[in-house]
Amino acid sequence: MSFLPSSPFRWLSIYYSSYFFAFGVYLPFWSVWLAWLGLPANDIGIVLGAGVLARFVVNLLVTPRFHLPEQLLPAIRWLSALAAVVGFTHLLATPDLLWLTALSVAINMALGPAIPISDALANHYTRRRLVDYGRARLWGSLAFVVGSTLTGGLVERFGEGVIVPVAAGALAIAFGWSLTSPNPLPANEERQGRTRKPLLSVLRLPGVGVFISLVALIQGSHAAYYAFSAIHWTQSGISDVVVGYLWSLGVVVEVAMFAISQKLFGGWRVASLFRLAAVAVMVRWTITGLTTDVWALVFSQSLHGITFGVAHIAAMRYIQQQEADNMMALQALYSAIPMGIVMAALTMLSGELYHLFGGHSFFIMALLGVPALVLTSRRFCNLG
Repeated sequence: MSFLPSSPFRWLSIYYSSYFFAFGVYLPFWSVWLAWLGLPANDIGIVLGAGVLARFVVNLLVTPRFHLPEQLLPAIRWLSALAAVVGFTHLLATPDLLWLTALSVAINMALGPAIPISDALANHYTRRRLVDYGRARLWGSLAFVVGSTLTGGLVERFGEGVIVPVAAGALAIAFGWSLTSPNPLPANEERQGRTRKPLLSVLRLPGVGVFISLVALIQGSHAAYYAFSAIHWTQSGISDVVVGYLWSLGVVVEVAMFAISQKLFGGWRVASLFRLAAVAVMVRWTITGLTTDVWALVFSQSLHGITFGVAHIAAMRYIQQQEADNMMALQALYSAIPMGIVMAALTMLSGELYHLFGGHSFFIMALLGVPALVLTSRRFCNLG
């Protein structure tokens, strides 16, 4: 059942806002919450890595099944309901590794497909010239800023126990909004009865392997940041409020990048966008590994608009340029391999690296920019 129809831009903007508000709580502060429960760094890496691995499995096996536009909205509603239920179930959590790993797997099985499926919906409306993807997506980034900043202040005042209720509440709002409908509804206007392309056949297409590798290296370099930056900075004496501001700053720059991406990069090739992101990866994580000086971190965080934002814009542009029959499969591969299995492996590795080397583990993330830069050369890259 649905009600309150709204324009595709408004619908996507509000859905992205509520969903990414919850992510603004989850990404910076989930490891802080796990540490508060009493888990050591290597166990935190296992819990978070298992969740990302669950994203890989569900995005590989489930997400591609929603390949028709009319299937996207019902899928978003079911996933939003599951995410809200599992979110509130975290209130029952105990410092048991198996229990926390199960919760991590469950929440990621709901959250993981929600990103590619909502992006597929946005891409559908973008192809119909009803939505500017960057301008719709920036509202999610703004909400991420609000979520991380607000949570930092709440943790500073009330303690880590507020993290789960705030995230779960945002997921409940996302579910409520998903029950409304964009107008016009997503529909297959290009060809009736469009078939679902096998993932392996799409993966073998020219350029797809390089595309997946580039995204895996560039986005995978964020693994240590997502899992351990908040812990590293707070243990270095930076307050929870300032940690929230640092995370928010990165996303503010990301928002600006989404807002002006067409003006800045409208004429850029996909390979050139990835090249810029690869260079920024090397610079950003080197600085993050070298120092916890707040002003240096302000500069490194300002590069998030490039290491994440420009790389994501490049990925969406590449997917939008492909044949319609291949788009959902590419969206699933994008989420399953680089953002799933690779991110899971690097998150687990980050737990061991942080346990052994502390903040110097970010240097390993910086090194991932080197092969990414090589792959953007004309010898390897033919992405357009």
